[in-house]
Amino acid sequence: MKEVRMIKDFKKLLKDFEPMVKDPDFLRTGRSITNFSLRPREAWANWLLCAVFRKLNGDEVTFSDDDKCDGIIIDRKTGQCVETEHVVAMNFPDRKKQLPKGEARIIEAINQKIQRGVDYAEGKFLVVFFDGTDLWYRNKVREAINGRHNFRAIYLVGHATSGQDGYVYTVTELHETFSVSYKVEISDDFTDFRVSEIRDNPMAKYKFIKYLINTMRWIAAKLICFGRRNRGS
Repeated sequence: MKEVRMIKDFKKLLKDFEPMVKDPDFLRTGRSITNFSLRPREAWANWLLCAVFRKLNGDEVTFSDDDKCDGIIIDRKTGQCVETEHVVAMNFPDRKKQLPKGEARIIEAINQKIQRGVDYAEGKFLVVFFDGTDLWYRNKVREAINGRHNFRAIYLVGHATSGQDGYVYTVTELHETFSVSYKVEISDDFTDFRVSEIRDNPMAKYKFIKYLINTMRWIAAKLICFGRRNRGS
């Protein structure tokens, strides 16, 4: 039987993730990590999920690899362990088919796992790792899958923004009657992180800010052109 490796130093692992997360192609297509049976995106999604769990339940929450699933979430304080199954909803540059935008991208990925049946899902967390959705609504995802699956819970882990100020991911847990989302902010040097609850749509605020910035740039460009025309007349 293969040895299961449990993560003990949570912040050290964050630093180890830095080159993987900053290389999107590797995060999409990378195979198992050395001495760890999970793919980079599976390990990273589990880390983000545990970051939220640790915010809610304390620092004894961690995860391990496993040769029968895509990682196990472990609460060392209570001894509770939950297996995870992952599905990816990302565009792969070498594939002709591009995924839909919005919540349709996430729902399509979840449906792939629902089709695997009851035995596959029973007692497990389903983790959807996604990007490229643009604006999406978590309540539409919840309503589309409500009552149709047998997973213990479904978590949506998505890339929101990245830049000089660091990386931001959202983690959304879907319940039968409501959903809750958290923001995981990671420093650019991957030495620190912060978790906070977000009550609005997990992507809307970032898209609105981006839209606002682009609008201001457009207005500024128009004013510059207008000023040049006036000076030339």
